[in-house]
Amino acid sequence: MKILQPWQDYERDMRLAMLLVADGMMNMLGAAPNATKAAEAFLGIEVPADASGFLVNMASNPWEGADASLSSIAIDGTHFNRAVRRAYDLLTELKPIHEIQHQDERDESLDWIGYFLTAVPTDPYGTGGDFFDIVENSTRPLPYLHRAGQAYLSLVEFVHGAVGSHPQWSASSDMIVFNADDLALLGDVDIRSVRNAMGPSGSKPIRSFKASPTDRDDERAYANPVDALDWLSGRRGFKCGRLDADWVNAWIPSTGSLTALGALAGMMFWLNGQTTEKMAEKIGWDAVQTRAWTRGEGLDAFAAKRVAEAAGLDPKAYSKQIAKLLKKEN
Repeated sequence: MKILQPWQDYERDMRLAMLLVADGMMNMLGAAPNATKAAEAFLGIEVPADASGFLVNMASNPWEGADASLSSIAIDGTHFNRAVRRAYDLLTELKPIHEIQHQDERDESLDWIGYFLTAVPTDPYGTGGDFFDIVENSTRPLPYLHRAGQAYLSLVEFVHGAVGSHPQWSASSDMIVFNADDLALLGDVDIRSVRNAMGPSGSKPIRSFKASPTDRDDERAYANPVDALDWLSGRRGFKCGRLDADWVNAWIPSTGSLTALGALAGMMFWLNGQTTEKMAEKIGWDAVQTRAWTRGEGLDAFAAKRVAEAAGLDPKAYSKQIAKLLKKEN
């Protein structure tokens, strides 16, 4: 994931967004004293008499001192600022994955940002200004933060779902899906590189599937999450919070899926800055055999100790749980 823009860029776009909302509010109230008062209370600034009723002129045709007025718009105590700051910290601090409460982050931050962006008028009436980019351009601070944050939380949720998973868990049934846009954001790569790596036949690194068998739109294809993490681990721009071995070890006896246990060994490499090839080297296998293990294929209790040692997991607990599940399966 690429390095986020400087925090000052987020502050400026938040102020512009609030300015656009205030402009729409003034126009709805009309030429009345309470329109100016409402805007002043909302923005925390004094609206000059020559603003001609269109506050957005502060950005498009500024009067003398407008820059200072724009920077003085009161965002520090707003819910808007708190939500954006929380998402910004989420993607810059990159805490260990087990410390991230993905639903809380959505409820308290990302979902609010999406809601606020839908409330911003981007074509202020009568000004000739076009502020579409502020809320719609995927490279601008606020839209990028919203999209990248959602993709990152989907990754975190998928990992949480694998740890301590139920017996029927599988990468395709866990209901966490990544599309090409998500993987481009997570890996900081061009979306064409992602699409070239995806395919339904299994001949490409990332197996893909459609949300509906009748869906013919290739751009709506979703990626197998385990394949996606494996592929992302080889992208230079892929960064995420580390996967802690102690946390995974604590849940191994509760993980009821052989597929999940295989994938977790791979995740110990993929999410901690190493690739399947490095995993194969540490185990002493070839990449094909190693990759099969991470898809839950060819698991056995004896080899599990070797895999766990390479992955930094508890060999005894890992082997014991695999033996238990194999016995139950047979």
